Amino acid sequence: MRSNSEFYDPCPHTNGIDEDEAEAVFRDWPAYLSLSSVNRTHKCYVICIFQYYNIVSTSGEITLEKYYDSGVIDEFAVAPKINRCRYEFRKEEDFCERMFAVFNCLRQELLMSS
Repeated sequence: MRSNSEFYDPCPHTNGIDEDEAEAVFRDWPAYLSLSSVNRTHKCYVICIFQYYNIVSTSGEITLEKYYDSGVIDEFAVAPKINRCRYEFRKEEDFCERMFAVFNCLRQELLMSS
């Protein structure tokens, strides 16, 4: 199930995300995760959570302004990392694969710099 469309919603039937379950997904995200070890269904589910929280759009736009504005995330430290990760996976055509890879890359970058 690939999407070559510019706009793709991997979770069209989602009526809500259980917040405890969503937090567990992020809390339990392994450090130094190998992308090939994660199945596509889980990658799409994680992207659904990001969409539910308006962090990523169906067009793949990453929106962190509310976190930048509140000071939770340092824009000057994180934005270049996001851009580098987006560039690294820019040729991946599958939306779930690409966006999960971008966020996993960002997580690895943040782990290395902490």
